[in-house]
Amino acid sequence: MTTNGNTPGQDATALEKQLAAATPAEREQLLTDTIRAQAGKLLNTELSDDSNFLENGLNSLTALELTKTLMTLTGMEIAMVAIVENPTPAQLAHHLSQELTHTTA
Repeated sequence: MTTNGNTPGQDATALEKQLAAATPAEREQLLTDTIRAQAGKLLNTELSDDSNFLENGLNSLTALELTKTLMTLTGMEIAMVAIVENPTPAQLAHHLSQELTHTTA
């Protein structure tokens, strides 16, 4: 079972704390930067905000690893399909930011 950062007694990651304190625009930029950096590490390439994950070598194994990494960093539940449906760092960040907005509202 995976928990999120809202579980009582669980230490929030530094990114979770930043996301909680950020404005919506800041939150989306933090997520974009984090996704771009983590995906770039996994794919061993520099990514821009609009780089397509699949065109840069993302496969099912790296998508799973990216999902796990982002869930650990953000404390969010993230379905692997979110990466397929939002195939760039900016699109995925926007999706996750919307999810955060809905769960904290």
